[in-house]
Amino acid sequence: MPSAQKNKSHKSRFTCKSSCNNLHKTSGIDVKKNRIGKSDCHVGKGAKAARFHHIKMIRAQKRACLLEEKRASNGSGTPPRVIVLFGLTKSANVSGLKEQLTRLMSPEDANKTTIASPYYKTRATVLEAPHRDLLACMELAKVADLIAFVASASSLSKEVNTCSYIDSFGSQCLSVFKALGLPSTVVLVRDLPLELKKRNDMKKTCMSSLASELPDSKFYPADTTEELHKFMWLFKEYRLTVPFWRSQRPYLMAHEVDLIVNDGSPKLCTLLLSGYLRAHGLSVNQLVHVSGSGDFQISKIDVLQDPNPLKAGREQDLMDSDELHGTQIIHSLLPDLSKQQSLVTENDPKLHVREQTWPTEMEMTEADECQRRSIISPFENQAAESFEGEDNRNSGSDCLHGEDQEVYSDEDTDADTVLEEDEDVTKEMIRDEVRKINDAHAEDGGPNCF
Repeated sequence: MPSAQKNKSHKSRFTCKSSCNNLHKTSGIDVKKNRIGKSDCHVGKGAKAARFHHIKMIRAQKRACLLEEKRASNGSGTPPRVIVLFGLTKSANVSGLKEQLTRLMSPEDANKTTIASPYYKTRATVLEAPHRDLLACMELAKVADLIAFVASASSLSKEVNTCSYIDSFGSQCLSVFKALGLPSTVVLVRDLPLELKKRNDMKKTCMSSLASELPDSKFYPADTTEELHKFMWLFKEYRLTVPFWRSQRPYLMAHEVDLIVNDGSPKLCTLLLSGYLRAHGLSVNQLVHVSGSGDFQISKIDVLQDPNPLKAGREQDLMDSDELHGTQIIHSLLPDLSKQQSLVTENDPKLHVREQTWPTEMEMTEADECQRRSIISPFENQAAESFEGEDNRNSGSDCLHGEDQEVYSDEDTDADTVLEEDEDVTKEMIRDEVRKINDAHAEDGGPNCF
């Protein structure tokens, strides 16, 4: 019988190691035992195995950190995220967009500012920036976690300017926001046409017009419920960034404000602020700054139950049973007077502690007398030196005639008398010279020597 057909093996110029070793590319197949084993492609020996294990540990740590950060940003222990809706033009319907977002998150709490949505598993505070009020827009931008710029596609046909999606006030506010430091931003495009082609063209036109002003922002259509629903899911997973200066100190955005007049002093009052504390912890002994009013001391801090819990369980039942409905005080903190910071921030100069730099009349008189003495002393020193020189010369002559010292004793006495006369004459000459100098200075209008 003829033998079985044997086909010629395929020859290739470029072969890999697995082909040369007659193995399949999947090295997990054990040819001898005809079973699939564990892959050995990432397993090595010695230093290679250590590097692989180290890289695997770093990857696992990064994944754990991101997961923890994500849970912390959306958990019940963190304050609600603040969304500020800012209209780039006056024609942008910001009020309608706010109502749609709050109703989408929770239809029962559509009238509230802060909403906890169990469906989206997030909490948010939706605020509307008033148009033509620069100061209010600045204050909202300082506490916003996300600024949603609302652009109206219908403004393209109404305006005549080059960048018709931003009016003059919107451009001014945008410059101020950039100077303060922008948090995370998005652009919500409204009033797009229903036709798909025109809708896409209008969205591309808006993106190209605003790309120079907002280069790091993402654009989302925000007309229908489906589009807002998609935006909310993206917002839940969004990794928000805030300016560096905001993360350095604690701050509170007040949800409720009240004033209580003090009984003892009617001119003084106590300001009650209720809200979520953000960024850092606040000490009851430190000062707080109220925007537009100044620095104040804290009289008391009351820790309250969360009025907007994310999970409606036992905590919600306790809040419902409370008479104040969410204002139950858990505990209070009072300041320590020995550690409380003072409101005095500037040094008060004392008049009797020698802190004044202007000299008195007595000090000026003493200074003039010292100056007069310093001017006269050089002339006296010169006179003294001249007298010493004459004495040295006279003493030198005595030494030369030391042998005849007994004979000239009377003449020595006469020489001393002559020296005393010369000394008197020299002092008189110096005084006359000083007087002449003073007269000359007086004629020129200059200061006198004494």
